[in-house]
Amino acid sequence: MPSENAARPAVLMVCDYSLKYLGGAQTAFIRQAQALAGEGVRVVVLAPDADALTSDGITTVSPPRRGTIPVLDLPLLGRARDLEPLVAATIRRHGVGAVVLHSEFAVAAAAIDVARQLGIPSLHTVHTFFWRAPAALAPFAPVVSRVHRSLTGIRNGGRFTGSHPLNNSLRTMTLRVAERADIVLSPSKHQAVALRDAGAGRVEAFSNVAQPLRVAPAPEDEPLRLLWVARFAPEKRVDVALDAMRLVVERLGEGRVHLDVAGGTHRPVPGVTFHGSVPGERVGELMDAADAALITSLGFDNQPMVALEAFAHGRPVIVSDPVLATEFGDAALGTPSPDAEGLADLIIRLAADRALLAAPREAAVAYASERVAAAHVARLLELVASV
Repeated sequence: MPSENAARPAVLMVCDYSLKYLGGAQTAFIRQAQALAGEGVRVVVLAPDADALTSDGITTVSPPRRGTIPVLDLPLLGRARDLEPLVAATIRRHGVGAVVLHSEFAVAAAAIDVARQLGIPSLHTVHTFFWRAPAALAPFAPVVSRVHRSLTGIRNGGRFTGSHPLNNSLRTMTLRVAERADIVLSPSKHQAVALRDAGAGRVEAFSNVAQPLRVAPAPEDEPLRLLWVARFAPEKRVDVALDAMRLVVERLGEGRVHLDVAGGTHRPVPGVTFHGSVPGERVGELMDAADAALITSLGFDNQPMVALEAFAHGRPVIVSDPVLATEFGDAALGTPSPDAEGLADLIIRLAADRALLAAPREAAVAYASERVAAAHVARLLELVASV
């Protein structure tokens, strides 16, 4: 006789990105899968290299891989219509009752179409609607549109027009997948507003899942320690952090402030240590040693996973983006301007008075507490039931 848990519908989680590479979307995806499984929900993961996820309670299915799309480093899985039989068979075999997708390409489009055909809810988590590419690449916009149409089979729908042609094509790509889902999930409120304004349909602000709380005592001795963790991509603006440190050292001298950078290659910047690529456990250790984490992106990020990690460790974030600052409330300290000068000014104030971090630390813990696994899963299942 099947167990009560086995009789419950499973959740199928879908992603077009390889789970061997842990970017922000993959990290959010994996943590959500683990949270669902940890709360007793049967989880089936359909994604390239899904077997990299070995958590208990999770069944993995890896679609055949035909190559990789250059530049994007996106696994090439074929067209959506070719993937639909695999999606349908997976749903039937495992008794899937809802589909949650975290990407905008072929397997995501296939999952939405099959879910509609079988009458089960589909929820699309958008990790960034704020795609940004250099304006010099704008002539490639038609190529991006054609590739996306070819992969997904989606040939009509809303169109984003608020930026240069390539950005418009990238955001239209996300919008057209989002339009087809029953619910669009935005980890941030500000992105939810942007998606609604673009015509995405039913959009719910729904945070990514936070790690279990691991609050460490706040450092008390000098130097003031800061941590920068992100992809080394132009939109993350690591140079703003490095230029700010140069200004801080010029004004305070060495030894008052130290910045740890997880990732990247060493550069001769005073007061900065580059740790190169580090595993998640080491990031946690660096977070415990820090007073705060830096997020220097501007106009790009939705809900950076590093913010949730910082909050779970009881660390506030210092953000350059004024919109992102309001997203996190008192758990974030916004810089007076989004440039290196503004960041340096705030760092110098904090170095002079560490007590300014006390209230943001408390707010960080409160923010994470409301987004841990149990609360996240309960809300997700409510949304599924509402369709």
